[in-house]
Amino acid sequence: MSPERSTAPERAAWRWAGVVPAALAACAGGVDLLALAGLGGAFASIVTGNLVTTGYGLGTVNMALAAPSGIAVVCFTVGVVASTRVWRHRPEAVIGLLLAELVLLAGVAAGWILTGAHPGPVVSFVLLGVASAAMGGQSVAALRLKASTTYMTGTLVSVLQDVVTGRAGRRRSALRQLAALVVGACAAAALLHPVRWAVPLLPLVLLAVSIGLVVADRASVR
Repeated sequence: MSPERSTAPERAAWRWAGVVPAALAACAGGVDLLALAGLGGAFASIVTGNLVTTGYGLGTVNMALAAPSGIAVVCFTVGVVASTRVWRHRPEAVIGLLLAELVLLAGVAAGWILTGAHPGPVVSFVLLGVASAAMGGQSVAALRLKASTTYMTGTLVSVLQDVVTGRAGRRRSALRQLAALVVGACAAAALLHPVRWAVPLLPLVLLAVSIGLVVADRASVR
C-alpha cells in the first residue's frame, strides 16, 4: 500500500471538513427520525437510548417496547462488524463503505414506498434492521473521516468542556455536527405528513452528495 493511498481519508476529511461530515450527520438525523416515527419507535443509530429502552421493555416484560430497540442495537452492531471486517485491510476505504450504506438505505426507501409509507409490524422491523445496519456502516466511515455523525453524546460533552475550560478544541466542528443532526431530523419531520413517502429519500440524497464529494476529492489528487 502506497503512502499516497493510505492518507486518502485524511485528504478527503481535510478538503471537505465542513461538508461531508455535516451531510452525513444530517443523513443520520433523517434516518433516525424515520426509524423513530415510522419503523417501530426505536432509533437507527442512537445505541445508548435503544439499550435503555430495551432494558425498560425487558424489565416490564413489554416485548412491544423491547423488540424494536433490541433489533436496532443488534443490526447496528452487525453493520459495524461487517463494515470493519470487509474493509479491514483497506484503511483508505471510505467510498466503498458509503456505497454499501447507500444500497442499504435505498432498500429501506424501496420498502417504505412499496408499502405506501405505512409498513406493517414485520416489514417495519426488517426496514429498521436494515437502516440500523446502514448507520453502523456509516459510523465506521465517519471514524475514517475523523468525524462523528451518529455518536453525539461525546461530541456534546467535548463542546461543553471546551466552553467551560476555555480551550479552543474542535468546538466549531462539533457544533456543526450537532446542528446538522438536528437539521436532518427537522427536515425529515417536515416531510412526514405532507409527503410521507419521500422521507427516506432525504437521507439518500444527503448520502449521495457526500459520496460525490469524496469521489471528486479522490479524483483531484490522482
